[in-house]
Amino acid sequence: MATTLNIAPQANPKPLLAAILCAAAIAASFLPGSSAATATSSSPPSQLMTQTCAKTSNEHLCIELLQSNNRSSAATTVHDLAVVAVTAARRWALRGRILWLDLSYQAKARSSSSSSSVADRLVARCAALYDECVSAGAKVVGRVTFMPPAYDARVAHAVSDLRRFPERCQGIFDERNLVSPLEKVNTEAVEKLRVAEEIVRLLR
Repeated sequence: MATTLNIAPQANPKPLLAAILCAAAIAASFLPGSSAATATSSSPPSQLMTQTCAKTSNEHLCIELLQSNNRSSAATTVHDLAVVAVTAARRWALRGRILWLDLSYQAKARSSSSSSSVADRLVARCAALYDECVSAGAKVVGRVTFMPPAYDARVAHAVSDLRRFPERCQGIFDERNLVSPLEKVNTEAVEKLRVAEEIVRLLR
């Protein structure tokens, strides 16, 4: 079973607990149903959106992902929806990056007066992984946007490759049998990127 975060003996556990609770609260605000999450269209999904999402592995999440971006209502092709999906999934990764960076900064503040814990180092690593994901995601959005009429499997592979960043972030905690403070964010990032990839593959 996974254990809780390992805190350096010299460190005061209260700041770490506060940081985790703060990050969890922020993460929860980004989860479905939260009023703080990205505004989701209140109008019903278009026929194109419904038909497209029905072909994915998670129809509900697909519609939710697309409706998180108002541009989805103006989409007239599956390609339009693919661009919206990848853009929205990258936006979620950007939120994850902000959350991990916040925890990382707090960890650095603690380590200035004591040795850093394993968990602190993992948090810093996750912040770096999400930074890479956001950077790579910007290029992928461009590739999907300007994808040629002839299907290019390399574009779908590029979207798929983005999942390795949140997966690796979660993995480094799992490997050490530690509970990730932002596990839900990692899971959501992976699931949203998977749906985005599936929509891109529908362009075949």
